[in-house]
Amino acid sequence: MLAIARNESASLPAMEQDQYVSVANFNKLSWAQLLAGLDTVRSNTLSLISTIDDAAWVRNGIVMTSPVSVGTIAYGIAGHELHHMKVISDKYL
Repeated sequence: MLAIARNESASLPAMEQDQYVSVANFNKLSWAQLLAGLDTVRSNTLSLISTIDDAAWVRNGIVMTSPVSVGTIAYGIAGHELHHMKVISDKYL
């Protein structure tokens, strides 16, 4: 979202989430550390969103081989957080 909002013209690579998670060692972190990390990422994401001007919301970039807008990415981020909150609720609460 940041790269496209700032007018990046190069195609952006995909992120391989399973690879990232497999080496993150989340099982070694306490609930307090996990929640603090979640809070930090959410706060930083909201801060970024607050800096995006009107023209950038409809700006398109390429992720892998697909065009995507800044607004679409932001919408996906919001939905992804809800997904994770449901997983936490279902599995751990």
